[in-house]
Amino acid sequence: SGHERPEGHTCPICFLLIELPVGEHSRRNVCCMKRVCNGCIWEARQRGMNHTCPFCRTAIPADDASTLPLIKKRVDKGDAEAIFHLGDKYYYGDHGFTNDVPQAIRLWTEAAELGLSTAHHNLGLIYYAGNVIKQDKPRGIHHWQQAA
Repeated sequence: SGHERPEGHTCPICFLLIELPVGEHSRRNVCCMKRVCNGCIWEARQRGMNHTCPFCRTAIPADDASTLPLIKKRVDKGDAEAIFHLGDKYYYGDHGFTNDVPQAIRLWTEAAELGLSTAHHNLGLIYYAGNVIKQDKPRGIHHWQQAA
């Protein structure tokens, strides 16, 4: 396509690029924090793996209460994707979390320090717009440059 795609845009099973928009053509599994393409998910279901992750073979949690321990386990291991994902949960108030923007920013910053470009992008948006925290355009631009 002439453009480099982030590492997370490749399915870890078939190694093919996931079509854009990535969120519509794949699913992130909280057990291993891997984004698997819909084709591999379909193939796994054809083989009878309806309630297990096609990548790590862990049982897929049925509710939010059993999802959180899996995410926290990955966070404790220093997984940048899991840290970013948990930051999203705090920012949007998902999985029973209260909306806690400062905690989300701390988690996104930690994920950005681990090299996750998506975290840099979100921090750039937050700081540049200044909607939920004090506006800091230079800091926002810095994060966008790091994400690029």
